[in-house]
Amino acid sequence: MEEVTERLGITSRTLHYYEEIGLLPDVARTEGGHRIYDEAMVERIAHILRLKQVLGASLQEIRDILQAEEELDRIRASYRGESRLEERDRLLDEAAERLQSIIAHIDEKMAKLDAMRQSFGARLERAHRLKQEQREAADR
Repeated sequence: MEEVTERLGITSRTLHYYEEIGLLPDVARTEGGHRIYDEAMVERIAHILRLKQVLGASLQEIRDILQAEEELDRIRASYRGESRLEERDRLLDEAAERLQSIIAHIDEKMAKLDAMRQSFGARLERAHRLKQEQREAADR
């Protein structure tokens, strides 16, 4: 576990918490009860951290995204094993719906970030303008 925490820059308590709330299912353990994180699990943890840091997603949002991704994996496996055209079409529609949901969530976050950026940009412009006005007043 120490290797994973150092590699990803998180605490062991964070890993335990992610496991407690279901973000890390089926964590393997040694006979002594110590957690074992294989490379797939480390990638999942890194993905969770990216969603949290890049998207600013809450843990509930991360859970929803991970569930949607797991559903997409299930759909992909079903699609590969299916030969009937109608069923393949249905699976593709289902995948498209899941992907559209994820994209809509990302778009919503981006719109909020853009609004926040514009607000700070306007404040920055006001600060520059006030500074300029202050200098002009001092020069008179």
